[in-house]
Amino acid sequence: MSTEADLEYGYGWNRYTMTFMGLWPENRNLGRISSYRAMVPILMMLCFVCAPQSANLPFIWGDFDLVIENLSMGNITITISMLKTVVFWSNSRHLKALVTCMTKDWNLTVDKRDRKTMLDVARITRSLSIYSTLLCQTVLVTYVAMRCYMIRQIGRQMFFRGYFPYNATVSPLYEFTFVGQILGATYAAITYTTVDTFIATLVLHTCGQLSNLRRELTDLRAGTSEEFQARLGKIVIRHEYLNRFAETIEDNFNMMLLMQMLGCSVQLCCQCLQAFMSVVSGEINEFFIFQFIFLVPYVIYVLLQLYLYCYIGERLLVESTQIAYAAYDCSWYDLSAYEVRSLIIIIYRARSPLTITAGRFCSFNRELFSEVLKRSVAYMSCLYAMKGTQRNEN
Repeated sequence: MSTEADLEYGYGWNRYTMTFMGLWPENRNLGRISSYRAMVPILMMLCFVCAPQSANLPFIWGDFDLVIENLSMGNITITISMLKTVVFWSNSRHLKALVTCMTKDWNLTVDKRDRKTMLDVARITRSLSIYSTLLCQTVLVTYVAMRCYMIRQIGRQMFFRGYFPYNATVSPLYEFTFVGQILGATYAAITYTTVDTFIATLVLHTCGQLSNLRRELTDLRAGTSEEFQARLGKIVIRHEYLNRFAETIEDNFNMMLLMQMLGCSVQLCCQCLQAFMSVVSGEINEFFIFQFIFLVPYVIYVLLQLYLYCYIGERLLVESTQIAYAAYDCSWYDLSAYEVRSLIIIIYRARSPLTITAGRFCSFNRELFSEVLKRSVAYMSCLYAMKGTQRNEN
């Protein structure tokens, strides 16, 4: 395939969805309407879901079940999606620079082994993007079906319970609000997936480039000292280029990833608690069955998205530290003492691993994934004990 076809294969799916949301990095022009396309999903999520549900919290604060429903069914999830949209839209200049670097890497790579590594990464990122989008849309369709069924059985309700500055129960305001909430949820589902998979694409691209650099360093051989220094100089420049690429991702999105980690903890806690309370109370009816059918793909999706960050974070750490081992695995015993000292500098630099962090508080890895699961279960136990205490007092 040509370079353009390879690029389209690698992040074409992300480009389509991000363009639809108005998040694809492009030159901003204050006089061009398309530059503000991202404001549509932001306003839909804010005005129809996030603000009404947050405003409704003080009115339902005494009802434990309604508070858990508020937090689990949309407020936190869609707030995270809205904040992701704002972060990506505001960082379009840095995203454009990262995309330009990716394009440059594809254009400059001619070695067949390096090309194969990049194509393998492209296959992984494409599969991640497609399957994550399909799973997220499955969750959304399941929830829409559940809410529509409940509305038919119980009566006119909002898609998400909230407080509105108008009477949202009368026509045509009810239909207007209901459609607005569905559109807000749809935008949120697309954003939640697109942002995660595009960051995964950027990080895995970095890992692929580090793998190519490691192979080049392992095969480092030269007939003369000048030739060795020239090849080693290119490797050092390339290594620093990849370090800056990874640091750009970390600097611009670490706070967003912190919100993602905290939000996943609360989402898992509230959703599992809601299902657990239904089972304990013996309310095994058709509503519970619909809720359980929604809960299973929802929890799987949240866990997979969190694990995605933990996986790419650990892979980035491993690939960046493997550069030091590659320097040791080259034929250093055939080099002069001066040339060996140059390799020691590379080894020392590679001892500082590249990472993606949650607000610089902790690095994403498999250990963090297990820690989030344990904390979510602990929070769920604490909240259930609080509910039991509240019930005994009443």
